[in-house]
Amino acid sequence: MSWLIPDDPELACGGTIAKWTGQGDEVYYIIVSCGEKGTWDRDVSPFNVAETREKEANEAAEYLGVKKVIFLRHPDGNIGLANTLKLEIAALIRKLKPHTIVTHDPWRRHFHPDHRATGFIVIDAITIARDWHFYPFLREIGLRPHRAKELLFTPTDKPTFVNDVSDTFEIKIRAIRIHKSQLNQLPNWEKRIKKMAVDVGKTSGFE
Repeated sequence: MSWLIPDDPELACGGTIAKWTGQGDEVYYIIVSCGEKGTWDRDVSPFNVAETREKEANEAAEYLGVKKVIFLRHPDGNIGLANTLKLEIAALIRKLKPHTIVTHDPWRRHFHPDHRATGFIVIDAITIARDWHFYPFLREIGLRPHRAKELLFTPTDKPTFVNDVSDTFEIKIRAIRIHKSQLNQLPNWEKRIKKMAVDVGKTSGFE
């Protein structure tokens, strides 16, 4: 999974992650940005924000049974300018050999520019990872091409794949609670997330 900032995986699909790890699948996070601008408090150091968010990300991932969290530590707000990022993610795809890749939907309306950029970069990285002639030096260091079987976008305006997470939804909520530094800025977050899950479930035929 490739995400922009540390709390994205749990917010977007924590229930699905819990389901996958619960059935024995290996899940890796690739966190692109430090998320150091994720505060409205002008007196807080961005370095402290990044450190706190990384700690929370590791704790939440461990709670969900994630195999490993990989932090690329690109500056928050400048992902579209990160020229090396496609290569970094492509190399990780070749190394980890995922069956399914989950990332942000770059075509979603009113989406943060860094989220959109991450989605498009991951799409490009998938092509680089699978094709023999892209970046030959990757093969020279033992990273041979790998073709993932699935690419999933979340959140998305028109989902075509929906997972029933009734059994793991409370695990998702508990994992989100670990990101305390962000939740203090989001009143009624739990109520809103539950409503979103119910709405998506109803439109997809779940009760």
